[in-house]
Amino acid sequence: MAAAWLIGLSILMPRIVFSQSTRARAGAAASAYFLAVSLAAISVWKAFAPDQPVEGVLNWLSASAILTIPWALLWSQDRAQQIWRIPMALLLSALPPIGLIGWASPLTAAGILLPGTGLLGLAATSLLPVYPKAGAAAALIANLVFTPPGVPSWVTALNTTQMNDGFAKEECARAAIHTSKAKLIILPEGAVHRWTEATEAFWSPTIEHLQQTHRTALAGAGLPIPGSDRFQNAIIVIGEWKASPFQQRIPIPVGMWKPFRPADGVPLNLTGPGTLQLGPHRLAVLICYEQLLVWPILQSAFERPTLIVGVSNAAWTSHTNIPAAQEACLKAWSRLFGIPFVSAINQ
Repeated sequence: MAAAWLIGLSILMPRIVFSQSTRARAGAAASAYFLAVSLAAISVWKAFAPDQPVEGVLNWLSASAILTIPWALLWSQDRAQQIWRIPMALLLSALPPIGLIGWASPLTAAGILLPGTGLLGLAATSLLPVYPKAGAAAALIANLVFTPPGVPSWVTALNTTQMNDGFAKEECARAAIHTSKAKLIILPEGAVHRWTEATEAFWSPTIEHLQQTHRTALAGAGLPIPGSDRFQNAIIVIGEWKASPFQQRIPIPVGMWKPFRPADGVPLNLTGPGTLQLGPHRLAVLICYEQLLVWPILQSAFERPTLIVGVSNAAWTSHTNIPAAQEACLKAWSRLFGIPFVSAINQ
């Protein structure tokens, strides 16, 4: 929870940037913020391409420079104009195309400062740097009256452990499903390497068991795209409740989504649905990298979810602060919309 409260401090960033005396200094302040909060990106890149460390540094610098652009362009010494310039900078940084790399957005602080206020609170958060005293009073009141939502008893999230033997890993996942008594069981991203006809046959006893016991499981798996080396990073639904696979909307740019090398990787899916309907429940599914962004949860929020589900593969980021940041963001989104969240991690 400490990491989640630190997110609240990010709301200071816009005020610091706009308090600078020149555009160059404002740009430098914004750049310093994004460089600092995304430093772990260098380590992440090493997991994707350990033989290309220089490219990892260049990606880190490039992403920070792109995120700095709205702040440098919209900076002004005129304090009266901050009422629209700060919200505009936050909006441009959160929405595609810049929002595809829009991590560490101060808008994430909405869930910490103004819990239970939903989309209205998200909009109000963009004005907190302009009206800090009124914002502090609103934040105090919101936190005093807010009651955190409890995780419903009908759902459970099961973590998995990374193994070199994919067969053994899936056997452990299947055993965990059989042991659980929950109505809905969440397995993380990467629980199944690739979901094919052969995989489905291997899982058929578990699927039948789920159907017989009137339960359902969600499992992160790659869906091969026929005729290519690409795949969809998706959530497979098995058991009693029926639904089409839920596809990740924003894979990690360059590492998974490769716009300049379309021969492999995971395609961008911005027009995909923001929620997964399971029986009477509507799940806002955030797959790994999406948990750090504003756009995916914003898109999901318009579909009125009743549960936030975070799934991730932290086997290659466990040495960084990224898993903690993802959990903190999920906590913040849960608080903002007043709906519970569960998180399943492959470690």
